[in-house]
Amino acid sequence: MGKWMDRYLEKLEKNRRECLAAGGKERIEIQHQLGKLTARERIEKLADEGSFDEVGSLVRDSRPPLDGINRLSPAEGVVMGFAKINRRSVMLFAMDFTVMSGSLGDQAAWKIADLIEMAGQRRIPIIGMIDSAGERLGISNGDTGLNGLAKIIRNLSLYSGVVPRIMLLLGPCTGSFASVPALADFLVINRETGFLWLGGEIESDDAGGADFQMELAGQCDLIAESDEEAIELTQELLAFLPQSCWEKSPTRITEDDPERKEGALLDIMPDDPRHTYDIHEIIDLIVDDGEFFELKEDFAMHLVTGFASMNGEVVGIVANNPDEKGGIFEIDSSDKYDRFINFLDCFNIPLVNLVDSTAYVPGDAWERVGIIRHGAKNLHSYSHLTNRKISVVLRRSYGGANIVMGCSKMHPDFIYAWPTGEFAPTGPDAVVQAIFHKELTKAKEDGNYNEVYNSYLNVLKEHFSVMNSKDWTSYYMIEEPIDPRETRSCIIRSLEVVRAKRETLPNKKRYIKPA
Repeated sequence: MGKWMDRYLEKLEKNRRECLAAGGKERIEIQHQLGKLTARERIEKLADEGSFDEVGSLVRDSRPPLDGINRLSPAEGVVMGFAKINRRSVMLFAMDFTVMSGSLGDQAAWKIADLIEMAGQRRIPIIGMIDSAGERLGISNGDTGLNGLAKIIRNLSLYSGVVPRIMLLLGPCTGSFASVPALADFLVINRETGFLWLGGEIESDDAGGADFQMELAGQCDLIAESDEEAIELTQELLAFLPQSCWEKSPTRITEDDPERKEGALLDIMPDDPRHTYDIHEIIDLIVDDGEFFELKEDFAMHLVTGFASMNGEVVGIVANNPDEKGGIFEIDSSDKYDRFINFLDCFNIPLVNLVDSTAYVPGDAWERVGIIRHGAKNLHSYSHLTNRKISVVLRRSYGGANIVMGCSKMHPDFIYAWPTGEFAPTGPDAVVQAIFHKELTKAKEDGNYNEVYNSYLNVLKEHFSVMNSKDWTSYYMIEEPIDPRETRSCIIRSLEVVRAKRETLPNKKRYIKPA
């Protein structure tokens, strides 16, 4: 080997040393003191050992600093490339907070934008780990170049529904760049260090943090207590997802009998319909091995969403939770439902709805915040679903909730009901109050209100019972009532029957979702 090659190898080695050194020992120590891993440490833990191949390591901040101070910018503060996670190919990037506080420089923006495009073109998931002070302003000659940030946003949006897009928020993310994690399919936030904020005054101690983004803003899907846990959650989540919309989700290994009958299901639902129960108890009993991977757990808790497997096949589960606000539908649960079912449809993951809801909340306060338009989004989205869809009515299926959770004329592939199922345009309680108002007023005067009220209520509930449905063409038609103990086997068999279905929609350029 000649001296000519030696010189180039020396340059290559110098570049690698600079990149490994990141922002320097002092900045790395500060990162660790903050309870955070460095960008390369995060990649090392996320990816299979030895599988990461970096791209873009030569890139540096190419603009002269306005203040004349030259700053280290190895890899332009973004470590990125391709790797494997549990032997599956992914594209990933990690913003390096040790390099100018992870600020998004001009070349960094173009690097990330190109990586997203590569992932989309190669049909593999894109995963980003964000730890950034936002756009790099006031240091370089000019800002990040909003063209670069716009390219990130456009590429991330264009490949929506093409490949899974997962973001981990492991530090700050502010300014216009805050829209990037919000565009992802799933956002994992480190409770200790994650902070997402567009701008403006901060008026509370929890503003922008993980709990704020989960419980109030609804933008967080999973909360972790450390970088390590965030990475583990990401690995678990990815195991439910396909590589792209053209592939199936991985089959999950299970020895759980698909024909298993679960007697414990008979003991969960209370005898008194005014009492509640926790829907998680039912979900855990019907899915493989009792393993349910819940999303947005603390946002709109009256609607439960998440992934599980049924006989080894990944499914998305949406269930009303009577234990929280009676399982109502309102604006937050509508948004939560809408986003999840659209993701499932994009990636051909079956939808299983477990229904027990008293419908959309009525009243002036809810009308003022747009309950109709939020519900309309659910109606619109469900009407466009072409993935496999199974609905099981457990107890109440009232009003608009009946429609958006897959009533017969919304064309789920199958709709079943437990014998306790009830269909009604509104809750029997409201009907009793509306129709028998005079009789109830007199009963109150006579001192036998509860007796009269319950007599009318029981008559109506019997009328609304699925077991009294005799008309096959009814609006409230089901395919078959089922023994609750057979819920698991019924869902699994139904999914198998429609495995090869091909559902088509009217030919059009695109659809327009309600506001």
